[in-house]
Amino acid sequence: MTGGDAKRIIDGRFELLERLGSGGMGTVWRARDTVLHREVALKEVRSPDPALAAATPHTAHVARERVLREARALARISHPHVVTIHHIVDVGPHPWIVMELLSGDTLQDRIARGALSPVHAARIGRQVLSALRAAHAVGIQHRDVKPANVMLRDDGSAVLTDFGIAALQGATSLTATGELVGSPEYFAPERIRGHDDDPASDLWSLGVTLYVCVEGVSPLRRATSLATLAAVLDEPVPPPVRSGPLAPVLNALLVRDPAARPDAARLDLMLAQAESGKAPDWAPTTVTTVLPPPPPPPADARPETDDGAPTRGRRRTPLVVGAVAVAVALVAATALVHALRDGSGSPSAGKGGTTNSPSTKASPQTPKADAPANDTGDSDNGNG
Repeated sequence: MTGGDAKRIIDGRFELLERLGSGGMGTVWRARDTVLHREVALKEVRSPDPALAAATPHTAHVARERVLREARALARISHPHVVTIHHIVDVGPHPWIVMELLSGDTLQDRIARGALSPVHAARIGRQVLSALRAAHAVGIQHRDVKPANVMLRDDGSAVLTDFGIAALQGATSLTATGELVGSPEYFAPERIRGHDDDPASDLWSLGVTLYVCVEGVSPLRRATSLATLAAVLDEPVPPPVRSGPLAPVLNALLVRDPAARPDAARLDLMLAQAESGKAPDWAPTTVTTVLPPPPPPPADARPETDDGAPTRGRRRTPLVVGAVAVAVALVAATALVHALRDGSGSPSAGKGGTTNSPSTKASPQTPKADAPANDTGDSDNGNG
């Protein structure tokens, strides 16, 4: 900290001691609370371009509203892996947020010293996920999950910070037209398309964060912001090669259809398996669209059969066949009755016995001719 800041006091109470870091949303200071005699973190939220903020009062208003939004968002969450807010100082020229001081490094600082093991990354992922679940439960989406916004305590546990662009349920957007807030390489594809009202967007960003932790590179970062946004929208994510048991988690999260990503509960189970060194199984859910039944065909529509005949005619075929069969049976029965009446076994017209008509008189029996020698009189299957 420069000498001019040595005795700078905010709100008559907080003495600035050291600059901890700066970003697009302002500067974070280590400070001393002279009333409670403890060290805290002060976030000075200001526009990255003070001249622009002075020339455009609306920009200053947006910055102030973002601070209030972050304070309200954090105040609604009480969780060991979410940074704790103590106080807000709403004085000119810009507001300040007083938060707990986390003395460790950011996850980004840790990655700069080397990639994490898959087991270590899975453990941090579970902790960040638990913070996101607490936020989602009260209607808050973080919308800027990335390594720079994850602090590591001295014991190595992760704390999610910087809810400055969080989306509160029921709140209006504070992003000015044409303004890009956040890190494009961590944006979810649906957020770029303007559909980021699903908590699954935060899970995509968590997936990219874990990818960077174990692979050591950002999978979709390009030379410019526009090229990065295009890559997030359309280019394939390079398959992880150093992620071990965490690879199925990354593959499950980094899919562009939010509905195909695991939900928070399932993701926690997968990360727990990866943390134990076991690669989790993951089969993406297939979303099946149930279509309504087709409308019935018009009354005059007659689907044709294979031979081109209308179906209606085909439905009548069994009735016709049945009628013909009955008629044939009746004709056969009538013929049989007549044959019995005309044969020798038929009833006689006279009384007391049978008589032979001239045409049916008995004739001497003719001896039966011998069968040919090469004919057995039997069929091939032995039946007579």
